[in-house]
Amino acid sequence: MLPQVRTQVPEGEIEIPEFYDTVLALDDVVPVEYYVPGCPPQPHQIWNVIQAIVAGNLPKPPAIVGAGDKTCCDECERKKGEKKVKRFYRPFEKVPEPEVCLLEQGFLCAGPATRSGCGNALCVKANMPCRGCYGPPPGVVDQGAKFLSAVASVIDSNDPDEIAQIVGTISDPAGTFYRFSLSKSLLRRAKV
Repeated sequence: MLPQVRTQVPEGEIEIPEFYDTVLALDDVVPVEYYVPGCPPQPHQIWNVIQAIVAGNLPKPPAIVGAGDKTCCDECERKKGEKKVKRFYRPFEKVPEPEVCLLEQGFLCAGPATRSGCGNALCVKANMPCRGCYGPPPGVVDQGAKFLSAVASVIDSNDPDEIAQIVGTISDPAGTFYRFSLSKSLLRRAKV
């Protein structure tokens, strides 16, 4: 249990846990042999992992099991064209066209930066942008940076002021780009 800290608030005194000054991944604290990605992992992938365990076909640890080797974008069946965005939308702000790439429509879809395996772009099939819960695809060190790069590549402007305005339509950038991967990102706490 974390040490408790007494804090004074207008309503009185409360006890809250002491927060760490940095975000740690589970494998920064304890050894982890296998990762089963997803939030939550999909039933077909859990079944595949169980079959691999029973058959003795697990890869050498540490390894990711129950996921694909491509990106979610690679499995997505939506039509992809030239992506040029003048504004980014949150899912409640606009109804997306069901056949067109969500990133192309201005929705922050993490498909280009997310490992496949959920079930052929499961969120996107439900007309929602990929959130990135299957983690980075093979060869990607920082999922948030990869996602940010994909988003930057679709901005339709060369004017710094207009780019700033377009980027300003992204609500909660850190939470959006690093929702599932902040602890493993290249971003680190500044030395104090």
